[in-house]
Amino acid sequence: MSKKYTNNHPLIKLWKKNQSTINGWLTIPDGFSAEIMAHQGFHSITIDMQHGVIDYQKTVEMIRAINTTSTPTIVRVPWLDPASIMKTLDAGATGIICPMINNKEQAQKLVEYASYAPMGTRSFGPTRAPFLYGDNYQPIANSSLLVIAMIETKEALENLDDIIGTEGIDAIFIGPSDLSLSLGYPAQFNNEDPYIMETIEHIVKTTKKHGKYIGLYNTDLDYALKMVKLGFDYVTVSNDSSYIAQTAYEITSKFKNKISGIKDSKKKSKDSSY
Repeated sequence: MSKKYTNNHPLIKLWKKNQSTINGWLTIPDGFSAEIMAHQGFHSITIDMQHGVIDYQKTVEMIRAINTTSTPTIVRVPWLDPASIMKTLDAGATGIICPMINNKEQAQKLVEYASYAPMGTRSFGPTRAPFLYGDNYQPIANSSLLVIAMIETKEALENLDDIIGTEGIDAIFIGPSDLSLSLGYPAQFNNEDPYIMETIEHIVKTTKKHGKYIGLYNTDLDYALKMVKLGFDYVTVSNDSSYIAQTAYEITSKFKNKISGIKDSKKKSKDSSY
């Protein structure tokens, strides 16, 4: 396998400058909501096909919507499956996050599925990608795509050096819930248990030793900033559906509290008029 150069990917360029990035996360299967998120200043946007209700057709629609901006589009595919990886890249995604990468063999397969020969076994038929990148897509594809392996099991921790050191793996992404479960803890985001934090620090150090990049999903901004100080290059803070739910709840709660106060003041004013 020839060496894979990833310097052309926008996130790689930022990370090489030691710039930390924030990634938007999409769970709603809709182009308009994807477009809205893409215009909010995230350094990248990830479409989640693994968990939730987003299928391939919706993914294509959402990629098209995100492409109204220059925001790089990453897709978390459902599994280590060549068909879903190839079709997602053909649709125009500039990066792949693959769950449950547990050993070197799986890491190598991920690189192969995402890369054209001689690096890999990706079949040529880019469909939509040439409309974005031009007729020379094939020559630049291997050096323009971000390949991210998820570390989220005890087995992956045991094979950490082999996975991260795999040529063509550009970055890793910690799945905090599955990692916690695998280590005997409840599924939890923003976990600050001493052993979990020790494990995360070990993953960060190993990643940096190999000259690779690291990110994670969490639901709290303060926790995300703590992870940046720990050495993380990119963080995801919650997702589109949670933003809607949280904001809507805050508004309705404030309205109900305020309206109660208004009613009380009206009642007092009416009573004092007698």
